[in-house]
Amino acid sequence: MRLEDLPTSVLCEVLSRFEAQELMTLACTCKLFHQVATTDITDGFWMRLYKLHYGFDVEPDPECGWKGRYRDAFLRTKLIRQRSEQRRVTLIENQIKDIEREVRTLHEEALDLKHQVRSHASLYREIDRVKSAEVALKTWSPASVSARHKQVVEQTPVDKATRLCCVRQEIEVSKHLLKSVLLRLENKKRKLGALEETLTASRAR
Repeated sequence: MRLEDLPTSVLCEVLSRFEAQELMTLACTCKLFHQVATTDITDGFWMRLYKLHYGFDVEPDPECGWKGRYRDAFLRTKLIRQRSEQRRVTLIENQIKDIEREVRTLHEEALDLKHQVRSHASLYREIDRVKSAEVALKTWSPASVSARHKQVVEQTPVDKATRLCCVRQEIEVSKHLLKSVLLRLENKKRKLGALEETLTASRAR
């Protein structure tokens, strides 16, 4: 038996089992269902749906009937839902902008700290070279070499061991700060990725 062979009363009974959104989908995919949904479904079906979803207002409207009332209520609800979703999308977009700014700031901090580590390491090597020159100055060496060691030592009159200790501590502090910044940067990037996925999913609805 074909669908067209079924009596209209049976088709109406079948369609009455569906919610409005499902009914609209059937009406869009089947010409016969579209005809029945448009002309043959009784006003009682729309009254049932209206009271089910919008029972806060059950007074009949003689001008548009229950079908028209359901349509108007559905469109109002849809508009409210769309506005709510748009506010949600806007909130996510603002969160993304904030995190992008934080990511840029953390990236700049990481670059500065890397530069500090390199600078301190270079200073440490230079002081260590001076300290080695001091030791070499106390040992026998050709006059030209001794003169060079003496020049290096005289150019750096501070206590080398103390200075080396301070620079070493500065390097460790900078490395610790860098590790912390890189960890925060990674966390922000993960959060940014999650928000971007949520935003994409929201726009696809």
